[in-house]
Amino acid sequence: MIKRASILIFTLILMFFAFLAHAQVQNENVSLEISPKYPKAQEEVKASLSSYTTDLNKSKISWKLNGEVSIEAVGKKDFYFKAGEAGLQTYLEAEIQASDGSFINKKIIITPADMAILWEATDSYVPPFYRGKALLTSEGMVKVVALSNSQNSAGLTYNWKLDGNNKPDSSGYKKNYFIFKNSYLDKDNTIEVTTSSLTGKGVGQGKIIIKPTSPKIVFYQKDPALGVKYERSLGAGFNINPNGSIVVVEPYFFSPKNLDSSDLKFEWSLGEESISTPSPKNELGIRPEIGQSGQSSVGISISNIKKMFLSASKKINAIF
Repeated sequence: MIKRASILIFTLILMFFAFLAHAQVQNENVSLEISPKYPKAQEEVKASLSSYTTDLNKSKISWKLNGEVSIEAVGKKDFYFKAGEAGLQTYLEAEIQASDGSFINKKIIITPADMAILWEATDSYVPPFYRGKALLTSEGMVKVVALSNSQNSAGLTYNWKLDGNNKPDSSGYKKNYFIFKNSYLDKDNTIEVTTSSLTGKGVGQGKIIIKPTSPKIVFYQKDPALGVKYERSLGAGFNINPNGSIVVVEPYFFSPKNLDSSDLKFEWSLGEESISTPSPKNELGIRPEIGQSGQSSVGISISNIKKMFLSASKKINAIF
C-alpha cells in the first residue's frame, strides 16, 4: 500500500513538472511585439502576438492595461491602444489560455519618450548677425544632439548609427551627441539614435536625414563709417561712388569658419583680368579714374584647396 502510494506521488510529481515544462516552452514560443517599437507620448500603438507552436486563433486572449482588462476574446491576437504621457510607464499584459488548457502570460512595459534631434554644421561660415542656420556642405563637420523628455534623460545610454552602421565609439552612457564628417560621396546622411535606461529597457528612438548643400557667395557694400550693409545685398549690379566703393563678399557655408585660413583661396577679377588678392581677402576697394564712366564686372572665385567639391564663383556689374 505504501509502495503504491509512493508510485502515485512520484507520478503526480512527474506530471506536475511536465506541466510546468510544457507551459514554459509554450511561453517562450509566444512573442509579444509592439509597433512602433519606441512609441511617442499619446501615440497609437499596435500590440501583436505570434507563435509557431501555439494556435492563437483558438486561444482565449485577455489584454490588460495597467492591470485592468481592456478586451477579452478568442483569437484576439492584435490589440490597439494609446501610449501614455511622456515618461509615464504603461504595463501591457496578454493572458493566453491555449486550447490544451495551458496558460501563457506575456508582459511588456512601455515608457513613451519624445525624442528631438538637433544638428549644426560646426565649421560652416556665416556672416555676423546672420539669423539663419549654418548649413552643411561637402566634407563638413556635423554635430548631432539628441534631446529626450524622458524623466531619467540624464541617465540614458545612447546608441548611434550613421547610414545604418553602428558607431560604438560614439555610443554609450550619457553620450547624447554624435560628431561626424560628411563624405563628398554622400548625397545625404541618415543618423539614428536609440536610448535605453540602465536596466536595458528601451526608452526612445530618433532619426534624422541631413543633406549637404552648395556654398554660395553674396556681395555687399561696405560703408566706411557704418560698416557692411548686411540689410541689403548687391544684386546683378551696383553703382560705384565717384570717391570709390568697398565691395565685400560673404562665402556662406564655406569651411573653415576662419576666412583667414590658408585653406581658403580667394581669386578676384575686374573685367577679364585677374587682380591680386586684397587684405582682408573678402574685401575689395574700387576707385574709378577721374572722368571715366562705364561699367565692368567684379568677379570672385572661392575654393577650399583641401576639399574637392567646396568652391563657388560669382560676378556682378559695377557701374561708374
